[in-house]
Amino acid sequence: MAGLTGHRALTNGLNQMLLLAELGVKVDAYQAADEARKAGEDKVREIIDTTESSLRPGKMNRNWTFEMRQSVGSDIKRNGNTISIRAGWLKNKEGYFLKQEYGGPLGNTTIVPMNALMAGHDEMLKTLSRWGIKIK
Repeated sequence: MAGLTGHRALTNGLNQMLLLAELGVKVDAYQAADEARKAGEDKVREIIDTTESSLRPGKMNRNWTFEMRQSVGSDIKRNGNTISIRAGWLKNKEGYFLKQEYGGPLGNTTIVPMNALMAGHDEMLKTLSRWGIKIK
């Protein structure tokens, strides 16, 4: 009888340890995702602030009205064991934001792409990598 009682106690103890470990992993993954979300958002704003204007050479940013910069946001969503993070223009998406982002002709001027969204994406991946998280 003592063997069965000891087995149950050991099994219950191991199950509790596994549940606590799983909870710890979920918390760490969410913290990593939240840090990556913030890093991506910050990087998009940094690129807007530091990419030379194509409309006025010598102007060392893409800020005119600051609407593009102020419209940058980020979010994080959990669905079961999947965590999704986004950074960029999530709500207010003016057409000229994408012209600045991807570049192209505008009248007689060619807008040089700033690639802020890609830089934000790369920054999120770097942050997750520092946490030891690999993305598929």
